[in-house]
Amino acid sequence: MGHVFSKMRSDELKEKTKKNEKDFQRNRKIGFFPLVALILRMVRKSTQLELDEFREMFMPEEAAKTTYTKQSFSEARQKLLPDAFTLLNDELIQAYYEDGDFKTYQGFRLLAMDGSVIELPNTKETQENYGYTTTYKVGFRIARALSSHLYDVENKLVLSTCLSRYDDNERDLAKRNIEHMLRLESAPVRNLILFDRGYPSADFMLYLQEKGISYLMRAQGSFYKEIMNTTLPDEIVTIEITKARAKELTKQGKSIAAGTILQVRVIKVELSTGETETLLTNVGANELGYEACKPLYFKRWGIETRFDDLKHKFEIENFSGQKPQLIEQDFYATVLLSNMASIMEQEAKQTQMKENKRTEQLKYTEYRINKNILVGKLRNRFIEMVLEEDDARRDELHERFLVELQRNIVPVVTGRSFKRDKQTKANKFTKTKRRGL
Repeated sequence: MGHVFSKMRSDELKEKTKKNEKDFQRNRKIGFFPLVALILRMVRKSTQLELDEFREMFMPEEAAKTTYTKQSFSEARQKLLPDAFTLLNDELIQAYYEDGDFKTYQGFRLLAMDGSVIELPNTKETQENYGYTTTYKVGFRIARALSSHLYDVENKLVLSTCLSRYDDNERDLAKRNIEHMLRLESAPVRNLILFDRGYPSADFMLYLQEKGISYLMRAQGSFYKEIMNTTLPDEIVTIEITKARAKELTKQGKSIAAGTILQVRVIKVELSTGETETLLTNVGANELGYEACKPLYFKRWGIETRFDDLKHKFEIENFSGQKPQLIEQDFYATVLLSNMASIMEQEAKQTQMKENKRTEQLKYTEYRINKNILVGKLRNRFIEMVLEEDDARRDELHERFLVELQRNIVPVVTGRSFKRDKQTKANKFTKTKRRGL
């Protein structure tokens, strides 16, 4: 994470992400670097309380002499582009993968793509910028946005994300994330992306093929008849874009010439419920056998878990401002911090496996770091490391934090399943689901 710490302090980041040329030129009570750190700390309480607490903890001399108001903080934030946090995340991702030492599945970097609806402060400006949903009450609108994430399910990192309009197409957002990912790659990587049943389309599958992206998708029952009529558990199907299909695609805004041929491998898996799941892939049986494909789609659940963490542990929808620029600062800063948490969790777990033997005496065979403790402690420990200029002292803070995490573990209980409860909950944050912040 040293790359990120260096990037945060660099003039390059400041020059790229300040809104106007004259911004951040004078020495202020909160300059560019402390401002980025403060936003990363996740402003979730009263803004003035957060400002006072931050300055008392990390800038005690300044805090003793001067005050800093939430109005000044708001003005400073208007000068900062949300790109600051996407660039920092890019730095983190590139550094993580550059040595090739990361988890893979059958030789592939296993990724998942999915979208999630984000609740926004309900103002006219957010409704105009991001769109809205309606309720049973006539004329009442609720601001919403659509986010799309490209997530490494084995290494638990968000490679790329975007926050867009509620009515945007998820496939178009997926393309944006894929293009971003490809720009970050300094060396070729064998990527295999998992998609749910909202993504399959001839246009999108051809796009992935052109980009050299391997995929595995769950097909809907209404997809092309050539696929739905297959009888073998694993077979190759040829789909021709007929004139009628080309005409229909044109109506949808997708231009594919009549006569275009698409070859896809169709895999059928019988679930424990007795249902048959139809999967589509462009990976050949010589690279990924039938048995290796059967459990593959279920690995996509990792991205659902990350969405749950972002919404309930990191409280990504608990925004500290109402302006689109401030909303996007909070959103991308929280995604970056969640990646930092994943790396810290992995480091703590690896150290525990090598050095800590106390789990051998406990009831369960596998334990993991308590995520609530991780998130709750990270907001301060991370800032301590960011603001520390001495490398040796920063390493010491890092090691101390890992030891703290290793003291807080919970068992991993496998083989459990629960009936899905679809009823609407009265409260988003219930007493039985305690916050990490």
